[in-house]
Amino acid sequence: MVQDTSPSPEMYLARRPGARCGGWGQSDPASSGPIDYADLRERTVLWAVSVPGESPWCALAGDTPFAHTSSQPHKFPVPGASHVGVQIKVYNSADAFKSTEIHTFVGILTSEPFNTNLELDTPVLVPTLHVLFHHPVPPTIIPRVYPSVSYSRAIRNELIAWIAHTSLAGDLDAAEWLLLSIISRVQSRTPSILPLSLTISRFPSPTGLSTIPTLVHALSQLVALLTTLPLSLETINNTAFAPESKDEDLHSGWLQLPKGSVCLVTEGGVTEGKVVERGMANLRALQETMSNQRLEYVFPFSRFAFDTDVAFVVLAEGKKSAFFETDTNVPLQPQEANFDFYAKPQIVQAPPQEKLEAFRSLIGAAKVGNITINEETAQFIQDDFVKQRQAAPSSFEAPSSEELIRRMMVARLLALSLQETEITAPIWEAAKSLETRRKARFST
Repeated sequence: MVQDTSPSPEMYLARRPGARCGGWGQSDPASSGPIDYADLRERTVLWAVSVPGESPWCALAGDTPFAHTSSQPHKFPVPGASHVGVQIKVYNSADAFKSTEIHTFVGILTSEPFNTNLELDTPVLVPTLHVLFHHPVPPTIIPRVYPSVSYSRAIRNELIAWIAHTSLAGDLDAAEWLLLSIISRVQSRTPSILPLSLTISRFPSPTGLSTIPTLVHALSQLVALLTTLPLSLETINNTAFAPESKDEDLHSGWLQLPKGSVCLVTEGGVTEGKVVERGMANLRALQETMSNQRLEYVFPFSRFAFDTDVAFVVLAEGKKSAFFETDTNVPLQPQEANFDFYAKPQIVQAPPQEKLEAFRSLIGAAKVGNITINEETAQFIQDDFVKQRQAAPSSFEAPSSEELIRRMMVARLLALSLQETEITAPIWEAAKSLETRRKARFST
């Protein structure tokens, strides 16, 4: 993942003495001889890191788990996580790289001074890749086609049931809402069609040694990019959520995630205490990213907001999140007694490999699919909305235009999860039914 695009471009000598090629790690000892400025070229310098939250199952064949700690650990979003960090030098490229983009870079690996501390007496040497070629990687990591060729209604039902029984105590509706959230993405900014942020409330806090929800282990089997943000006073007050430039070096933050990521925010570790000013700024950054899919990068004299595309799921112990407003709040209704919500990963029983691949294909395809709505269905939805408003006992109980927009979002996601190409009247009715059942949970 491209983490930092702020380093200044470098000049290099493309033609060395003796008509030898320059660049790509090739250089000669400094000399006082004349330089032909016509031989000078410019190369782009970036900092890239291993992809945050990349699930092992979708890594390239031959890749091994990272057991390496970068010399620049502040440039990786997840504090303390093992990863690879490398300085990238790109030649003859007209591409404008952007932060959080995922690329495959192939080149010549050397060890060179870190671009931001070249003026130091003893500059830090870092891995440096002189790029021969590169190509972008899709948000699903593995390319997907919509609709999925392996899709069937039975596969969708089995996927929801597997999520429910492995991590949500058999709550099928909560599992379906979760599916809709993790397949959502930014479909449009004008008008705004953003990912469905979800709170699963009444989610039990950890009581034993394990603090990682079983849901993390289940989702890591299904989605390509999953990052868990475990909220605690320590995390809120003393870590960075948004990237910040310090001494011309961009430090990363929890929310500097590639497009297509799922971010699971857990509130079970929050205890009584004070949230300091930095913590308040972190919480605001997280809420802004959830609500508007924009994240402000902090620079010494300014702030710049960058587009994001991250699906957020919040696990809250109370009736709602203690910190955040999300698009939808689904109170958990366990159907299985004595369920372990914090089981170890080896306890999670994965389905057969062929079925697991079908689950992943369904989710990945839904992530890239597009949905339309024909005039007949649009008129049906409009008439249905008017009827609901007229039938309401009072204007206070009548559905609002905001509810209509949210229900349209749910219907769109429902259609994607069904691998349909357009919203139909039955899908609209199914979305209404799902919403009605969700609201009924607040009275129990």
